[in-house]
Formats: sequence, C-alpha cells, structure tokens
Amino acid sequence: MGKILIISPSFAPQAFVGGVRTTMFAKYLTLLGWEVWVITRVIPTEDPVMDSGMQVDLPPSLQDKIIRITNPSEHEYIGKRNWTGTFRDFFYPEYSSPPGFLDLAIPIGEELIKTQNFDIILASVPDQWGVTLGEMLAHKASCKFVVDFRDIYEQEKADKRSLQEKVHLIRMLWRRHFTNRKADLITTVSQFHKKILEDKLSKRTEVIYNGYDDAIFNPTHSETTDILDSTFTISYLGRILNDWYHNPAILFQALSELSEEGELGSNDLKINFYGVDQGKLSGYLTDENKKFVQFFPRVSMDQVVEIMKSSQALLLITNQGREGVLTTKFFEYAGVQKPIVCVPGDGAELQELIETHHFGVAISSVKAMKAYLLAAVEAYRKGNWPTKVDSNPEFFTRKNQTIILSDLLKSLVQ
Repeated sequence: MGKILIISPSFAPQAFVGGVRTTMFAKYLTLLGWEVWVITRVIPTEDPVMDSGMQVDLPPSLQDKIIRITNPSEHEYIGKRNWTGTFRDFFYPEYSSPPGFLDLAIPIGEELIKTQNFDIILASVPDQWGVTLGEMLAHKASCKFVVDFRDIYEQEKADKRSLQEKVHLIRMLWRRHFTNRKADLITTVSQFHKKILEDKLSKRTEVIYNGYDDAIFNPTHSETTDILDSTFTISYLGRILNDWYHNPAILFQALSELSEEGELGSNDLKINFYGVDQGKLSGYLTDENKKFVQFFPRVSMDQVVEIMKSSQALLLITNQGREGVLTTKFFEYAGVQKPIVCVPGDGAELQELIETHHFGVAISSVKAMKAYLLAAVEAYRKGNWPTKVDSNPEFFTRKNQTIILSDLLKSLVQ
C-alpha cells in the first residue's frame, strides 16, 4: 500500500478524547496493508482508566512503530522561557499548548523522516501542535499531508468564553488557517464539519465517520439477549458535561409528569446512568422522577457491551442546535442494535442518521417522551419489545470507515 505517519494527541492504551479515532485508523490501515507509524503524546494522569482504559488489540507489526513522547513539565517550561519565547508562543500558541511539547516533538519527527520514506503524514485535530508538526515534516519529506478534524471550534458556538479564551481562540483559528493551506486532503467526522471546513479553508474535505469497532460491538456474530427483568431499562453510558452538550430536561419532566399522573412507577421503568457525575443532573432531579433513576460508577469496556446488550433501550442526550456532533457513543449504540432514544434531538444530522437508518427515535417534546415511555413499557410487558432493531449498521464500522479513508489516501499517492 504505502507508508503513513499518524500524529495523534493521544493513543491506546491512553483513553483520552481524540485517541480512539486515530488508534482505530492505525489498527485497520495496518491490517489493510499500510505500514503505519505513530507519534503521540503521553499525557500524565493518575487515573488508571484514562491511563490504560483503551485496550485495543493492535497488530504486532504496529506495536514497535509507536513513538510515545512524554509531556514536559509546564512549570519548568514557563520558568525557562525568555521574552523571545513568550513572543513566539503568543503568535504560535501551539508551542505552549501543551507547554514545550512541540519543541520536543520536532527533532524526534525530523529524525524519523530521515530513516523512513513516508508517502503520507496524517495529523489529528483538535491539537494544533500535531498539525504544525505534520505540516513541517510533510514539507521536509516532500510527501502528502492530510489533516483529520475530529473537532472544530465552530461546533461549540454556544459556549460562553472569557476574554482570555476568546483571544486564544482567535490565535488558534489564525494558526489553523495557515497550517492547513498546504494540506492535500482534509477529513472530518460529519457533514456539518465538512461544510464549515470547506467554507473556511477552501480545501477538499471528506467525511470519515467515527464509527464503532465491530471486534467489540458485533451484532452480526454474537447473540443479543435481554436479562429477564420485569422492569423496562434504559441505559446511558458516558459523561454528562453541561446543558449545551447534554440537555435531558424533556426526559426528566416527562418522568415527573408520568409519576404524578400515576401512569408509571419505579417497578415499571428505570433509567441507569453509568460513569455520570450525579451532580451534573441534580438540577433535573425531583421527588417525582428520581425514583426512576440509578447511578453507577464507570465500567470496563467488557461491561459496557454487556450493559448495552441487556438494556431495552439506550439513552443518547444532546441538545437542539448542537449540530454535527456524532459521538463514538452514538455509533456504539447503533452497533449493538438496541433502540436509541435521543433526547432532545438536534434537528439536524444526528437526528437524520437515527431516523434514516432506523436506529431509534429522536424525541423533542415532553408529550412525545411520555407517549414513547408508556408505549415502550406496555410493549415490553406484552413481550412485543424488540431485542434488537431492524437496522444495518455495518457501514459505520471502524473497519469500513477506514477502508474509505484508505481509498482516499491511495488516490493521493497513485
């Protein structure tokens, strides 16, 4: 196939945001015949789940081609920085975000391209240091340069920012514009992201969905069964950040009204939250609805799969107006083929995918939420609730999405 260097902000087994996508690219590109190298950042953490929580079965030929660079001390970097360094870091903020890391990575990358004849260098965003490093190395190696945008600043358009954060954002957008001018291809995670990037950067942009790893979430080669329980169970697995990201108001209001009206009790329905900070939902909990809700600690990946398969439905929380955010959680839910209940529905791409591919429902009103819960509990009581939905999620496997990526990469070098 060819030789590719992937520059990633994190990589398995470190389970930080952004690392899953590039880890899966590296895994499946290797299996497709590419020789893959990786430069990644070791992010200090005492959290064992974050440090070693991404247990991915990587091909043996990839294992010794992963270059892990330890993050330098921020305190030491700031202490040694003179006025010229401060000036540079203001106009080139990727050198100080994270502090000093890019200065360490550049010579390591330069030594690597002296011994390896790369066809392509792929840098993962949102970390700007990776794009700057990738652009530098691709220029010196005279090879193709690809930038993969997992996140873009425009997706957080309703986020409130301080003046300092706004200044930092302007600096990052300026650097994004200039470092991507020489990219031969841009890839991203949704049609929303694609449109913005094409408009802002005037570069060819293609969508590669996050997808799910069918080696773990495999509905076609393993049986999906329900635990025999008289209570209809909806599960949510993952984090709750804030109202802009996750707004479950419709669900909790519906639960309160159904309880007050005597329509449902705690023996009929339970909503299980795994790995959620209970404090993030405290403003939604009332005496009427909290009897339906249970909180559990974060669980291992093996347990995640079993919980998904043994639940009657899977809860996906988003917000109206939050476009283009198609999370790994969504695709993993789709992969186990359990009905997805999306609240409140974004009225855009996520909702369209759920409805078009028959993954579940998006519910945007309290009235509709109440009707759904009553009908679901009644169907489950009568034995009519489906053990899995009639959908075909295989297009969204990580392997298939990487095949699409591989074809795009081959078109650059052939």
